[in-house]
Amino acid sequence: MNELLSGKTRFANFTTPWQEVKLADICDIQKGQQLNKLNLQENGKFSVINGGIEPSGYYDEFNTQENTITISEGGNLCGYVNFLTTKFWSGGHCYTLQNVKIDNKFLYFYFKYQEKDIMKLRLGSGLPNIQKGSISAVIIKYPSLEEKKIGEVLSACDECL
Repeated sequence: MNELLSGKTRFANFTTPWQEVKLADICDIQKGQQLNKLNLQENGKFSVINGGIEPSGYYDEFNTQENTITISEGGNLCGYVNFLTTKFWSGGHCYTLQNVKIDNKFLYFYFKYQEKDIMKLRLGSGLPNIQKGSISAVIIKYPSLEEKKIGEVLSACDECL
């Protein structure tokens, strides 16, 4: 995985140099909308994703489409990276990466691999959080769109686990 995500190992016929840009140059980083805790349900239609690994609850509406990368904005697990394959409600402690201009699956695996470094961006101690400016400035090194096979291979490996 390290070899594929760093560009050290390349698939045959791909020689185009990888590009380096700030995350904000290849996608829109959006912060979710906080729901009143009283509106959360135990069995709603859509997960409410906030600052953790598990949903905060459920809600009958969604504000984010499926196949979206999330990064936890606040709480003890801020910096946690996830890829949601279903529609969901992005809460106030959740960043979503929208309008991604490179292979979405590659970007997810790249960030998942860098998750410990992303978690180091946290500020504060009572309720730690990661500022949008810090996430926006993260440097991404990525291949051309034609080399999307990397994301496909890593997805296939992930499904086997």
